[in-house]
Amino acid sequence: MKNHFSTNRFTAFLLVVLLFLSLSMQAVTTTYYFYVQFSNKNDTPYSLSNPSQYLSQRAIERRTAFAISYDSTDLPVNPSYLQQIESIGIPVHNKSKWMNGATVLLEDSSKMSLVRALPFVKWVQYTGKNELPPSGSPRKIKSEVTFEYGTANTQINQISGKFLHDNGFRGKNIHVGVIDAGFMNVNTNPAFDSLRLQGRLLGTKDIINPNSNIYAEDAHGANVLSIMTGNLPNQYLGTAPDASYWLIRTEYAPTEYKVETDFWSSGIEFADSVGVDVVNSSLGYYTFDDTSMSFSYADMNGTVSRASRAANLASKKGMILVISAGNEGSKSWHYIGSPADAQGIVTAGGVQADGLPSVFSSFGPSSDGRVKPEICAQGTSTSVINTNGIRVYGNGTSYSSPVLAGMMASYLQAAKKTFPPYNVATLIQNVINSASLFNNPTAQMGYGVPNFEYAARNLPFFTGFTEIEANKNFNLAYDFNNMTIQIWMPNRMESIGKTIQLYAMNGKMMLQRPMSETMNSINVAKFPVGIYAVCIFGNGISETRKILIQK
Repeated sequence: MKNHFSTNRFTAFLLVVLLFLSLSMQAVTTTYYFYVQFSNKNDTPYSLSNPSQYLSQRAIERRTAFAISYDSTDLPVNPSYLQQIESIGIPVHNKSKWMNGATVLLEDSSKMSLVRALPFVKWVQYTGKNELPPSGSPRKIKSEVTFEYGTANTQINQISGKFLHDNGFRGKNIHVGVIDAGFMNVNTNPAFDSLRLQGRLLGTKDIINPNSNIYAEDAHGANVLSIMTGNLPNQYLGTAPDASYWLIRTEYAPTEYKVETDFWSSGIEFADSVGVDVVNSSLGYYTFDDTSMSFSYADMNGTVSRASRAANLASKKGMILVISAGNEGSKSWHYIGSPADAQGIVTAGGVQADGLPSVFSSFGPSSDGRVKPEICAQGTSTSVINTNGIRVYGNGTSYSSPVLAGMMASYLQAAKKTFPPYNVATLIQNVINSASLFNNPTAQMGYGVPNFEYAARNLPFFTGFTEIEANKNFNLAYDFNNMTIQIWMPNRMESIGKTIQLYAMNGKMMLQRPMSETMNSINVAKFPVGIYAVCIFGNGISETRKILIQK
């Protein structure tokens, strides 16, 4: 009996050892990411004349509204190229039609020599590895976040956002894409009851792992989402509580490799394909676990990182992108990352409740000298709703960005009503013009904190706001004989510090110049016949009036 007992103990011990070895082998399973750049899109089965093959109806309607034509970047990657790669036993993980490339994931990296030899492959780049951690392993925290209880009043008031809400503009019928690391408990959190019950949670997309439960992944994206659409009656209201949302996961929290910039590119392309209007991305990339992949500050010019190039393309296709500047202001990196360095987007810095810069908020400018960040919102002690439905405070430009993105959605709803056909570049510039440091931007705050009431009132044709009365603060006339618009103030001293803008009906700014103390004469002989908007703003005052140019 004793020997039998000893044998059982040995058998149990052996099983434990084998189990341990099995888990250890699981823990170190490593696969490798490579980005494959294709040389062309020759012989593609897709056509620019039939965009419904690869874009949703809403995406097509957005292009039509902006008069944006289709080009080769809209055509999907040639499926034959992807099939040929997979036929040699290399699975395609994700692809980018805008970059005309694909990311593959494989265990045996030596097989990439077969990919390099394919005639349609231009070059190949190693972009990272995927080390699968055992279930329940701790997640890497991307930002230092501390919490305490609070409400959303301060962050909305700081940017004068209640003006839009009070006028019925809370993001209705605006589609927002949230690109992040995961959306834990969004499917059960009471803060998102309205989002779910009203059918405004449009769907999810996981670029990293299509088979994952996106609601069991990282909490970061859920916190970000709450700032825009969180709704706890009499306790919390986000900056775009009536907007509709797509949840898109591109960030793998446990590690940091360059491949995530390619995940991000695929994510923004998906947002475009389903017709998203506004995107928030509280993610940034600069240094990586493999330091040979790391960017330098010189790379932060909007053209080096594929994520930054994709962000710029997205802006050209009619989307408003709001991207966090980063939390490196007091660290050795110091500057913005990618894709915050992109052109055509809104990079969001962070400030305190008193309007002073958050110490952690990353600095601009971009390495090619553009003002970055463009604007700021509260990033220190920002009110969020955690995954348990409890109101808390958090720090980071990850949180100032959705404050602005949500308000941009509400603002876009107003623009669609009062300023058709609207123009994204004009709308963004209008918000920048309203900011507190517009005339004296700084490296950490850019143009400062925007005033969305000012921006809304300064929309061309803003008379769609029923409570706004047209104050006749300036005189306006059209001289038919000389084909000039004449503008002057009743009191010449009131002209000091003011700016004149002239907009066409399509939203294009035709002219901007300082207002002189005497008669301001604008020659419009080369302008097409039609209705134009004359905007006068400065010193806290804004007025827009219409005028008809005839010939």
